[in-house]
Amino acid sequence: MTTVDVRDAAPPVQTQPRGVLIGVGGDPLIVGLVFFGLASLALGMALVGLPTDSQGSILPILIMGAGLYQLVTTVWAIVLGQSLVAAIFSTFSAFWLSFGALLLGLGHGWYGVADADVAGAQELFFIAWACLFLLLVIPCLRLPAIYPLAVFLVFVACAFAASGAFTGTENLFTAAGATALTFSFLAFYSWVNVALTAMGVTKVPPLGRPLL
Repeated sequence: MTTVDVRDAAPPVQTQPRGVLIGVGGDPLIVGLVFFGLASLALGMALVGLPTDSQGSILPILIMGAGLYQLVTTVWAIVLGQSLVAAIFSTFSAFWLSFGALLLGLGHGWYGVADADVAGAQELFFIAWACLFLLLVIPCLRLPAIYPLAVFLVFVACAFAASGAFTGTENLFTAAGATALTFSFLAFYSWVNVALTAMGVTKVPPLGRPLL
């Protein structure tokens, strides 16, 4: 008797390719807010001199923390079609990365800025970013109240820092640091809301009604 191997008799099974689904859910704020709060906390502590006033010490957090992961948040928001979230976090990613580049470049003389012009370079940097953050407040007015408040405080901190660079007054940098500590608290508070919501918790800390 001849035996037939069923593997030879059965037609080959055609395996259909499977795609990878992306952009089907999730909230990019759960990544963006926590790293924004972390960088703001580190910056505020450095500006008020606790435990050190060395701004170079916060570069790893600014660049590899906030700058990098807010870029991740931006890409996530783009995939989900959340244009305003992408605009906000791409702005902050650029701010942290460019601030890190400013500190590194001025500290090592990379940009050919004379020592006498360092304060002016810092002033220019903070004025430019203050103008952008003030504009960013306007579309954020459609978001829960805590978000435009946080962005406005970022504008205030940049204005204090620009004034400090212009006048050479340390108290203005300290005021900028205190303001940064304030909006870091707002970021962490917002993150708790987003994280609890992601876990299915129904009673979460309120973020306030939109102002527009």
